[in-house]
Amino acid sequence: MKILQDTIFKEGEADRWYARNKASLDGHAASGEQQALDSRLLSTLLEPFRLDIQRVLEIGCSSGKKLQALCQMLDAAGDGIDPSSLAVADGNERMKGVPVHLTCGTADNLPFESGAFDLVYFGFCLYLLDRNTVIRAVAEADRVLKGGGFLAMMDFDPGVMHKRPYLHREGVFSYKQDYSKFFTEGGLYYLVSKSSFSHRQPFFDPVADERISLSLLYKEPDPYPLRDVNC
Repeated sequence: MKILQDTIFKEGEADRWYARNKASLDGHAASGEQQALDSRLLSTLLEPFRLDIQRVLEIGCSSGKKLQALCQMLDAAGDGIDPSSLAVADGNERMKGVPVHLTCGTADNLPFESGAFDLVYFGFCLYLLDRNTVIRAVAEADRVLKGGGFLAMMDFDPGVMHKRPYLHREGVFSYKQDYSKFFTEGGLYYLVSKSSFSHRQPFFDPVADERISLSLLYKEPDPYPLRDVNC
């Protein structure tokens, strides 16, 4: 029986990913590069609503550097979840005295109450979720986000959905597609903003397979307003 990708990451691949990328993540945080690409952009887009954003969740938070920066910009408390126990331990050690807490877990089973968050952010992780659990992850994010809250996601956005072999583990794939459509196609979410760039450059990339997008969505508090009682 095929092992779920989520299980592979929970049982060690997430820790190996963090070990491979820790130096790069620390370097980006020190230079402000990663903050400029997503945390700063999100905080700018959400500045008019900052008084309404009291609690933030990042799914796929790694050690929480982006989450910490975003919470500081929005003056909000934060929670993060990631399958890497090493990343979570490092992050919680750094967060002492900061209103941010990280938990080891996965997107398809969030240990939070329904409607607990004003902002939920998928931090570049949806492409690695097993296709058997990605719908549960979408449902869980919707469950924990308040009506009238915001949903953000950064992920690959190639234009044509496809998969590619994951370089670090045989049998694992990267699934590339526009993940905002999971939420917007049903009419329950509204696309507020979409910014396109890539790992190679902080602006639109003509090479489709290199494209990354940061999408900000609004969860309609009443997606079916009553228009005419006679219809």
